[in-house]
Amino acid sequence: MPFEKYVPPQTSGVRPRATIRPSGLISFDAATVEAFGLKSAAFAVLFFDKTRKLVGVQISKNANEDGALKLSRRRRSVSLKAPQFFEQYGLSFDEAQRFDVGQDPSNKMLTISLKHIKRRRGRRPKKS
Repeated sequence: MPFEKYVPPQTSGVRPRATIRPSGLISFDAATVEAFGLKSAAFAVLFFDKTRKLVGVQISKNANEDGALKLSRRRRSVSLKAPQFFEQYGLSFDEAQRFDVGQDPSNKMLTISLKHIKRRRGRRPKKS
C-alpha cells in the first residue's frame, strides 16, 4: 500500500486574543492589533458590563477623554495597565490568562468576556 501524504487543513488565521495579568496589564496580541487597527491607536477607555461580565475597550485618540489610558507598544503587541479597573469591579487573577477578543459594533468597542472569572466578595471601593 503506498504512502498517503497528510496535509493539515488551512485555518482562516489566528483568533484575536488578549492576555490579562495579575498586575492589571491587558496585552493585545498581534492578531488583535491587525484585526482591529490598533497600530495607530494611542489611548483606550475601559468599560465593564456586570451582567454579561464583559470588558469593553473603546479606542480613542483623545488623551483628555475621561478615563483615557495610554496604550503601550512592544514589538507587535499593544498593552495598557489598569489595576484599579480590576480592583473596582472585584476581579482578580492568580495568573496570566488569555481571552478571545470580540467586537461590539453598536458601541464601537472591543470586548473581552470574563464569564468564567469569579468576582471577589466583600467591599468594593466607593466611587468618588
